[in-house]
This record gives sequence, C-alpha cells and structure tokens, in this order.
Amino acid sequence: MPEAPVKRTIDEAKADVKALLADLDVEEVKEFDEKEFWGFSFSFGSYPILIESQKGTAFCVVVFQITLPEGEPVAKLNELYAKNDFKFIYDLFGAFSSPLTGFSRIFEGEKVVGFTVSKYIYPLHPGFSIRDLDEALQAVVSAGAIGIMFLKSVIGEWEEEERAAQELGKSEPGPMYE
Repeated sequence: MPEAPVKRTIDEAKADVKALLADLDVEEVKEFDEKEFWGFSFSFGSYPILIESQKGTAFCVVVFQITLPEGEPVAKLNELYAKNDFKFIYDLFGAFSSPLTGFSRIFEGEKVVGFTVSKYIYPLHPGFSIRDLDEALQAVVSAGAIGIMFLKSVIGEWEEEERAAQELGKSEPGPMYE
C-alpha cells in the first residue's frame, strides 16, 4: 500500500500562498494569525477576499462575502424571503452558486443580511499550485459578482464598494465569523 504524502507545515503553506498571491499580482495582502485561525485578506479586482484556515485543519477556505447595508436593501431581501417566493429563491441560489463553489447566507438575528461564496483549497498538501489558487479566486469572485448583479436587479442598487472597502479594512473577519 502506498504511503500517504507528508503534509506541509503551516509556515510552508503560508509562505507558498503569499508567494502565489504575489505571482497573481495581488497587492496589499494582509496576513493574520490568531488563536484559532490564520490567513490573508486582500482585494481581488474590487472585491474583498479572505483566505482562512482554522488551525488543526488541512485546508483553507477562499471566501467572497457580500453584506448588504442596513435599511432598505436588507428589508427588501427579507420581504422576498418572507413570501417564500420559490422562483426568487431558485434564482438567488442559481446566481450565487456554481459547480466549483459553496454558498451560504449571513444572518443577523433572524434577518438575512448577506451571502458568502466559498471554495476550499489545500495548500498544506503536496502538489498545491498557482492554478489551484487562481481557480478558487476566479470561481468565488465570478459567482459572487453574478450574485450581486442578480440582487441589484431584484432589490435595487446599493453601494457595495464603500462597504467592501470597510470590510477589507477590518483587522478581523466580518459577521460570518462571529
């Protein structure tokens, strides 16, 4: 029986991901290493992205997160959910989903306030490459951008650019992690 490949250390994986991000011309990468999590936050195009790993796991999650501003956008979104409009829910899932990504809602109390598109990557495993990282980044940003366009077509315009810049400027992850 063949031996299982030896996993790389967290420090090797961090250095590799950071170098690969530089090779992909990603600038202003912020690295974090906290009690339970380590990872990176940065902008990919105009969208904030988080790459995060819970210590003790052998994978990272590449996360595209959109949080709607309080007020009318959140109210309109939750009105649609309250109606149990299956066409809306189907279209929403179709807009935020892809065969390469996962999709979840962000809640504040009982209200849906945003969405997360994610994809797992495995930088601790031998053979992890720039293609794996680029595919994950492209997948979450593509699905997230389509989801934002769909939401704007249904609930109206809002300014996500300012909110995205604020989310990226935080020193710690946003509401998805609280």
